[in-house]
Amino acid sequence: MSDPPVARAVWREPMLWLVVALPALGVLAGVLIVVAALRSGGADALSTEVRRTGQIQQENLAPDLAAARAGLVGELHIDAAGGLRLDLTGGAPVNDETLQLRLIHTSEARHDRDIVLRREDGQWRGRLETSADSSWTLRLQPADGRWRLGGRLTAGAAAAPLQALWQP
Repeated sequence: MSDPPVARAVWREPMLWLVVALPALGVLAGVLIVVAALRSGGADALSTEVRRTGQIQQENLAPDLAAARAGLVGELHIDAAGGLRLDLTGGAPVNDETLQLRLIHTSEARHDRDIVLRREDGQWRGRLETSADSSWTLRLQPADGRWRLGGRLTAGAAAAPLQALWQP
């Protein structure tokens, strides 16, 4: 004859752990996703002005097209101490004394930086007050916003090309 089954404590039952642990992990994962979303800052990867009509968003591309027509291109250089140097080339000379450089963090809007570059001897210079160990999306424009260049600075890079984002 066979022995009667041995009664086990409830917490030693493997099926109970499956029934309780899987939904608990789902709830925990949901809470972690909400916390991550709330801490990430803005919902937009790029902070640009757009016009909304119904469910359509339209960005003003005139500054990009103006830079493309003028043939503007640039190269942003970063030294080890955080010094920035911008070289601009193109058909039309840029006579602005200051330019605005926006560094847009890839994942957290609270880390975005705005830097004013000042003209010195045909180049524009500024200082990066944060670590260059992150990747950044770059936007460069004069104060009046008549043209705009964009680019990408990868983590640890010493230079980044800038160009018009849209071509006519």
